[in-house]
Amino acid sequence: MTEAVKRLEALVKAQAGCSFQRMTAWRFVTGLGRHHPVENGFAWRHDLGAPYIAGSSLKGLARAYARDWAGLNDETLKRIFGPKPEAGLAIGSVVFLDGLPTEPVALDADVMTPHSGPWYQSETNAVPADWHSPTPIPFLTVAAGQTFVFAMLPRNQLNQQHQEDCKKAADLLKEALETLGAGAKTAVGYGQFVEEQGGDAKTQFRAATKTSPTSQSRVPGNWNGREAIVYSEIVRIVEDRGAQLLVRFPDGSEEEVERREAKLR
Repeated sequence: MTEAVKRLEALVKAQAGCSFQRMTAWRFVTGLGRHHPVENGFAWRHDLGAPYIAGSSLKGLARAYARDWAGLNDETLKRIFGPKPEAGLAIGSVVFLDGLPTEPVALDADVMTPHSGPWYQSETNAVPADWHSPTPIPFLTVAAGQTFVFAMLPRNQLNQQHQEDCKKAADLLKEALETLGAGAKTAVGYGQFVEEQGGDAKTQFRAATKTSPTSQSRVPGNWNGREAIVYSEIVRIVEDRGAQLLVRFPDGSEEEVERREAKLR
């Protein structure tokens, strides 16, 4: 894994690309739809024996953020990311590489428990009801406090516009990873990547999130006065109450929400 990261950094340097590191703020999982012995899949790089994020997934994440949140115009989107897939085979000015862990990662076991299986499976005359049997489904996740490296290259390293687009794409991906999150189950707080902490601070953060992830801040520190995303809306945090946050929505209304439902901007 160390050699893979060194090769990645050497490639970025040789091709005038961009790279940065980010740390999992809470659990991260990708590839849940794949076949796996414990029912839910997990995306592994078989040559490294480690979880990873496919470059194509990172490109899609950055593009979605650029279009829906950063407000990039169609011309810039098309230049950096290429046209929409249905437009035919085409490439953009930036190449996204796989996101790799910088060291062996810690894993956490998690479980989801759907309560209305027949209804979810669209069985005839099925309705969501409390007499259906819950079905615990275990799955693996990457634990909090694990560092990943993300890298991208200009399509043509001698093209000044491509180099500028590469830097722009890196900035967009940083914001997307922190705001929207990567992988599966981002709507319930998975997949957020934040700026890496060093030394003792990182160790303490890992310990805190390991102890009680649902009641701990996924970004260390007090959230009073900061902005977050709740129910796909940008809100202002009026009061940080630990596991609960009092937030103000754009229409002026206030509501108390679970901390795990809020993604810090």
